[in-house]
Amino acid sequence: MRSMIRRVPVPLSGVMLSFAAFGNFIRNDSQGAWAVMEWIAGALMALLILKGICYPEEVRRDLRNPAVAATSGTFTMGMMFFAVSLKSVGIPLGTGFWWAGLLLHVALLIHFTVRFVFHFHLKEVYTSWFLVYVGIVAAAATGPAFGMQRLGRWLVVYGLASTAFLMVLMAVRYRRIPAEKQMQPLGAICAAPFSLCLVGLNQSVPVKNAAVLLTVFCLASVFYVLGLAQVLRFIGGRFYPSFSGFTFPFINTAIGTALTWNTLGKAGVSGTLLSLLSSLAEAEIIIAGILLTIVFLRYAMFLFGAEHMKFDLKEKEEEPDNYDRAHSHSPQSDRL
Repeated sequence: MRSMIRRVPVPLSGVMLSFAAFGNFIRNDSQGAWAVMEWIAGALMALLILKGICYPEEVRRDLRNPAVAATSGTFTMGMMFFAVSLKSVGIPLGTGFWWAGLLLHVALLIHFTVRFVFHFHLKEVYTSWFLVYVGIVAAAATGPAFGMQRLGRWLVVYGLASTAFLMVLMAVRYRRIPAEKQMQPLGAICAAPFSLCLVGLNQSVPVKNAAVLLTVFCLASVFYVLGLAQVLRFIGGRFYPSFSGFTFPFINTAIGTALTWNTLGKAGVSGTLLSLLSSLAEAEIIIAGILLTIVFLRYAMFLFGAEHMKFDLKEKEEEPDNYDRAHSHSPQSDRL
């Protein structure tokens, strides 16, 4: 058991987030599926906490890597989504758990800014930075369950502004410095920020401007396609824990599309647009479910030792600054 806990990588939190968010979304359609997903989310959260308790030095060492540190944002996001389930079944800790997730994310944002932005290096910029600076919009997506729509509205505005700025930064980074091979799967995370803002917009903004809603939806759809192209490129190859980025961005997009369909339907929109949104939401839900299943099974194989991550010396030597310094403690460490 201890050996499995030691193999738990920080990016596993992205899979935990995916189960928590997807479970909440399908609850009205299937109580059974909702329960299974939330139990899995809870189990993955427990594994991540145990990793921190049993191997704190290894976790701290991993978090010195900006790519890994940024993916830890999915843990606090997952806490906020999981808190919705806790509250829905009458567990008193639900509200406190949500606030804990929000405040921890604020702490992460401050820590990340001080450590990596104040000591800025372009080569340390990755798409996982979206999870730190835009990930806090998870509070807008989940806030209505706790009466926090007003906070959510401000977070949506902040999230859209952060997304616009970071998109420019990412374009400059990847144009000048191509991503290292083991970091390339992180490219799929580009599908996350606009889709999360779309969910937050639907959930926390009471009076929605149709033009703004459709603009955010179109942007989310464009980056969904770009992210899906990254998934198709890497998912059949060598396993990296960064495969968790193949889950939550696409679940968020599916949820955002379904909520947009529902919002426009309530606003009286009908015809071709509504039918298109309905069909698109169904397709995205199926794709998200397939991706989550594949990534979860590959993670399970990795944690139980049936799947290994092997790197040849040439790959390791290419980026010693960003990668090996954070993972030199173990040949089976939490590599992205």
